[in-house]
Amino acid sequence: MDLKKTDKDGNELNLTPKANRSQSDYYSYWKNDPASLEPTAEDIKCELQLQALGDFELLHFPFDSKLFEKQIQEQSFVPYLRREGISNDREGLLLVGLEGDKPTDSLSRPEAIKRAGRMLYEKDFKYPTQAYRDLTSIHPILDYWGELGRTMIIRSNKGGWFPPHRDSPHLVRDCFRVVTFLGSQSGMNSYEWWLGDNRQTIVANKTYFVDTRKVHRTHSWDDDSLHLILNIPKTWENVMKLMSCVEHY
Repeated sequence: MDLKKTDKDGNELNLTPKANRSQSDYYSYWKNDPASLEPTAEDIKCELQLQALGDFELLHFPFDSKLFEKQIQEQSFVPYLRREGISNDREGLLLVGLEGDKPTDSLSRPEAIKRAGRMLYEKDFKYPTQAYRDLTSIHPILDYWGELGRTMIIRSNKGGWFPPHRDSPHLVRDCFRVVTFLGSQSGMNSYEWWLGDNRQTIVANKTYFVDTRKVHRTHSWDDDSLHLILNIPKTWENVMKLMSCVEHY
């Protein structure tokens, strides 16, 4: 089976073109539109407080993991940003997207931008899908924040990976990220999350604040490694909410 062309069930993939790996030219962005990269006082305040927490911080978010394992079986995943000519067995399920989105609509921001025909930011994805409503087991994690940005569950199967990258490394980013590693296949024996040169300690069914502005990469050694990615609107209120659920003070 050629996972460069089909998924693990033999279905033909709707592949996107090979990624343009050229470096983002923030200097040119700034020269053309200085205001777009000028941080506000709240940006600076939030980023300083988030930096004080650390890069990979355990949060206190109990939820019913047994119920989740039952509920997730009813959901249908779709290939996640498969690239032409690249074998990478990873799938996704959209929980918070654009208005009218289904759980199986494009999860990645580049795909959604292409679909919408306009620039989109993480906070533009603010409408819960049916999968959000169905997965009541993880509502303690989802509902805590109020309105969310783009939120999804990624399923990495054996050999699934994300290359080294940064997510929104500028101070004016509109969201920060929280990650829950879901299910028995999401712990360190099955899944690797590297932040810089350091492999992070991951406990299955635990939630973490992750500074994804820093270079990170992932790799799965088993099927069904699930992680919930929440984009949390970067407000001082949400930073205080985050501070209030840090496991170790």
